Amino acid sequence: MEENSLRLILLLVGVVILAGIYFYDVLQKKKANEAEEFNVPNHDERVEPVMSGEPTFSAVFESQEVVNSVENPVELDEPEVLSTENSMPEEVQEDIPVAVQSPVIQLAVLSREGSAFLGATLLDAFAQVNLEFGDMGIFHRYERQDDAEIQQFHVANILEPGTFPVGSMADFESTGIVLFFQANDAVNPEEAFEDMLEVARQLSQRLDARLVDGEMNELMPEKITHIQAQLVAINP
Repeated sequence: MEENSLRLILLLVGVVILAGIYFYDVLQKKKANEAEEFNVPNHDERVEPVMSGEPTFSAVFESQEVVNSVENPVELDEPEVLSTENSMPEEVQEDIPVAVQSPVIQLAVLSREGSAFLGATLLDAFAQVNLEFGDMGIFHRYERQDDAEIQQFHVANILEPGTFPVGSMADFESTGIVLFFQANDAVNPEEAFEDMLEVARQLSQRLDARLVDGEMNELMPEKITHIQAQLVAINP
């Protein structure tokens, strides 16, 4: 009797377990079908793009704003006219003087091709035309009147750094020298140029060298006339 009861109980438990498994499987399949139906988009419905809250720069966006503004014009009580006179700062309206840089007048004396000026030769030539060593390690031409000393022009080495090592000129050589002055530094620019031109001619003869202009072209009468006219225009 007890054995029959035990068998009945085990049978009932097995039926319950099988029924639970069946209904659990059905429930899982139902959930899976619902999830699949939820994820599949409906092609008949319009899918709108996702846009951020802050639109980026777009020509379409700007043109849409223009259309909206035309369809819904904003009426102004009085048209606002932009005044350029009021919008510009006073400093800009005033004429600002432009400083014109004074030109640097240059001539050069170059050695013949394949040769160079020796330091001792240069010192002797400079002494013959009254050039004196001074500031910045270069030579200068002075004009002295009534105890006043005025620099007319300067002479520098054409090779960098442009100076002359007067303490060791015996070991020095160069391929050229540059004579120059700035027009606004001279008391009389025209006179300074005439003096510089004459000294340059004398040095080219003493050194058997070429006399050229600031562009390293042979000094021609037309170039001299041009420089003279330029100085007259600066100091009329």
